Amino acid sequence: MGIPPTAPALPFRLVAVSPLKLLAACFVSLWLVAGPASQADEQRDFFEAKIRPVLVKHCYECHSSQSAEVAGKLLVDSRDGMRSGGESGPVLLAGRPDESLIIQALRYDGLEMPPEAPLPPAVVQDFVRWIKLGAADPREQPPAAMPAESLAAVDDRESLWSFQPRQHPQPPAVNNRYWPRDPIDQFVLARVEAAGLQPTDDANARTLARRLYFDLIGLPPTAEQLDSFLEQYGSDPEAAKRNLVDQLLGSPQFGVRWGRHWLDVARYGESNGDDGLGRNATFPNAWRYRDYVIDAFNQDVPYDQFLAEQISGDLLAAESAPQRNRQLVATGFLAIGAKPAVAMNNNFAMDVVDDQINVVCTAVLGLSVACARCHDHKHDPIPTRDYYALAGIFRSTETLYGAAGNEKLTAPPTPLHELRSSLAAPPKRPDRSTTPVFPDGYSKSIDALNPIVHETLRSQPERLTVKPEATYSPNEFAAVKEQRFTGEFAESANSYAVSFWFRNSINNDQRPITAYLFSRGKLGDSALPGDHLGIGGTHDQGLSGKLFVFNGNQKEQRIDGSTVIGQNSWNHVVMIRDGEHVKVYLNGQLEIDDDLEATIGSSKEFCLAGRSDNFAPLTGNLGEVAVFPRALTDEQAIQLHAASGQPRGIRPTPPLGFAMGVREKAKPEDCKIHINGDGKQLGPAVPRGMLTAYHVDANNEFAPAEISIDANQSGRDALVAWLTHPDHPQTARVMVNRIWIHLFGRGIVTTPNDFGVYGARPSHPELLDYLANRFVANRWSIKQMIREIVLTRTYGLDSNADQEFIDKDPSNVWMSRHNRRRLDAESLRDSMLQVVGTIDYAPESGSAIDELDMLINWPPGEATDLHRESHHRSIYLCMLRHAPPKPLAAFDLPDGVAVTGQREVTTLPTQTLFLLNSDFVVASSLELADRATREMVNLDPAEVDRTIIKQFFSAILQRSPSKQELNRSLEFVRGLRQQLPETNRQQKAWAGVAQAMMTTNEFRYID
Repeated sequence: MGIPPTAPALPFRLVAVSPLKLLAACFVSLWLVAGPASQADEQRDFFEAKIRPVLVKHCYECHSSQSAEVAGKLLVDSRDGMRSGGESGPVLLAGRPDESLIIQALRYDGLEMPPEAPLPPAVVQDFVRWIKLGAADPREQPPAAMPAESLAAVDDRESLWSFQPRQHPQPPAVNNRYWPRDPIDQFVLARVEAAGLQPTDDANARTLARRLYFDLIGLPPTAEQLDSFLEQYGSDPEAAKRNLVDQLLGSPQFGVRWGRHWLDVARYGESNGDDGLGRNATFPNAWRYRDYVIDAFNQDVPYDQFLAEQISGDLLAAESAPQRNRQLVATGFLAIGAKPAVAMNNNFAMDVVDDQINVVCTAVLGLSVACARCHDHKHDPIPTRDYYALAGIFRSTETLYGAAGNEKLTAPPTPLHELRSSLAAPPKRPDRSTTPVFPDGYSKSIDALNPIVHETLRSQPERLTVKPEATYSPNEFAAVKEQRFTGEFAESANSYAVSFWFRNSINNDQRPITAYLFSRGKLGDSALPGDHLGIGGTHDQGLSGKLFVFNGNQKEQRIDGSTVIGQNSWNHVVMIRDGEHVKVYLNGQLEIDDDLEATIGSSKEFCLAGRSDNFAPLTGNLGEVAVFPRALTDEQAIQLHAASGQPRGIRPTPPLGFAMGVREKAKPEDCKIHINGDGKQLGPAVPRGMLTAYHVDANNEFAPAEISIDANQSGRDALVAWLTHPDHPQTARVMVNRIWIHLFGRGIVTTPNDFGVYGARPSHPELLDYLANRFVANRWSIKQMIREIVLTRTYGLDSNADQEFIDKDPSNVWMSRHNRRRLDAESLRDSMLQVVGTIDYAPESGSAIDELDMLINWPPGEATDLHRESHHRSIYLCMLRHAPPKPLAAFDLPDGVAVTGQREVTTLPTQTLFLLNSDFVVASSLELADRATREMVNLDPAEVDRTIIKQFFSAILQRSPSKQELNRSLEFVRGLRQQLPETNRQQKAWAGVAQAMMTTNEFRYID
């Protein structure tokens, strides 16, 4: 319904949308919002995310200062090179993509670049957009040229800065020596002063509190929390800040916020993603890794231990079962990656290894090693031999990702880690692969219990009918496949027992039911009245290989066992019905003990080696059958097995759960070089080892070349020791840079996943090394590192600054002010839930798919929406690759396929449309409006509007409205309310205001 013509005049054009969505749009137009986020930052981020990687991958080989011969005299590895162009003149004209030679070449319009094949249209469009936006390029200097020597001999300290040992710089002297509060401030101020800048003012207490809340726990402060902080701040600002920081670091919500940052790096996802064949298999147990990461950040697990648990947790000692389980779950880091389809893919195993090498090296070292799979790295000093030295480590590791949706074309099924309640290893099950040899008196001991039928089945039975005929032997008993042995009881009683030995010779995943072993009920009746004992197959994955008893299609009740019966194993079963109760003994051990309604009726018939309707007969062998017209006692059932002389069964203790992860392969081995990455063209084997390109001073203890790997181990433990060595030049640098990014919005190194030759150089190299050294000295404590940074004066600066200084440093490289940042997807949704009052801060239990092992989008065109409504924090929403949760998808949520060190920050019309049309946002606004109007029922009508407006400001923006804001809000709401239909008029009007306020920049940005 549109707004009638008599509605208050509004300075914009109306469109036909729902009243609530229209109200929100109207109010946004009237709202006094803060200015847009820094366009310079967004353009820089766009270049780093979309443009630089393409230039590096497709252009640098022929058009960089490292090229053996620069094609067309065009250099694209620096800003000046791109602008000056080559033999054909300038290649780009800022703001004019259609006239730019680079776009013509990418479009294959007269020129053709790259020459081997055109780039995807989406990539070309990225370049068009980049040039339209002004072709921002943060690369101020061209990279130094690499010598022509072999990679192993490269010694270019500038281009290989991150491979050099960390230095131990002293905090520099500064002119304004009263300004710094921490040595970190001295490093920053020295660069600020050198650039002719000066720090802006300190942020006010309200801005600082909001910044700390979002940065540390991903939520805004409530009005009460903010008032409490402001009161303390007025008395002692420094103490108030310290107390607030410690409170937030100690909150369980800290792990939710910072755990999400690491999940970006770990390319977390709960499904495989598109495997190349259109299949997207769920990972029902991936959520355990999510919970591990959250808990690790809350517990402040030292970063070196955190890495060790994720890469080699299965090899670490444990003092308790919970610790052991946690370490196994941690190895999910290596298993949760997206995988290409195994169908028609001879390189599937190496594709998995490649993903593991990539996530370890990119996440921990800030290096992309994966391109050395096919050839020596084009620019970083990583020869192919080093790649296969690492590959040997992971080829000697078994990856446990589960059933992969039970689709073998996607990935061959694997086991999972079993999580146990005890450190003690489960008892070893006896070998039952050979036919049992019974003592001479075994048949007599069976007869002593007075069965009505006892057939050894070493020869043709006398009291059972067999169709079709079976074959018999003294050693293997009856061989069966389609045969069924039938007989009758003398009476139709609901108490009886049956005992027999059997061997099943087919896989449990071969058909829906592996085999039916026995039926008591009317033969041939499709309703299947009676009892049916069988072994589960693929129909129910949780039942595969386990005994079950089913009472027919009318009642459809089933009771299950827990022991998986392996293929080609001999087993003894005793089934006892005593009225409405059923027991099943497997190899002398009670397996099933439960009530099951009897549906036998008046039938006296029974059959063995198949079901009463001939479905899913046993394939294998059957012997020593005994049928009893009464229920046996427990002692008698046990004796039937004990007298056989065979080992008693071990009933397994059900695991607490299952987890994705990795473990050692039985036979570790080195990996051969795959020539051009092809598994069919193998070169020499490379001893397992580490990257060799690190520069080690004579007095430096870090010597990666001396790392040795036990021939009987994969080498993951040695890899962790190498990565977490206190003197490793990259591990600590990379992590403190990641921490810095999440606190300032810009890294000291602006390419957090690329510390290589073509990555960005650190803006503050001495500060980076100082932070890395401090990180290691503080025992790799992430919380301590965060605490020290947020208590600096640098962190506490305002985001506003004099225009003169903004013009001198538009990207804020020298950090003379704080960076204004947009809320990420999770914080935006979580903030709305908190404002509305519906947020559930408790951890979510499991996942929406924790019991669904399936293909999400199969058959083609029939994608299944597995997301479910939740008020838990957004990290607990189901993170399916290529099917993300709708409330998050519009705001640059990572796809979980690649390591994400810093999220893209795009500003698109679709985001505003989402905020205006999202069911989640609309429902949240209605909830807030409904709550507000309910609370006003006893208030003077003259004060209701003013009170609700003030309440909304307090809840949503944590402040009071100005006089102008209050008056304009009153005018708008009262005028519009008069034009709405009476049904839910109040609620809809206020919901529109609430929705509009939650779409303002003030709500969505952190200053």
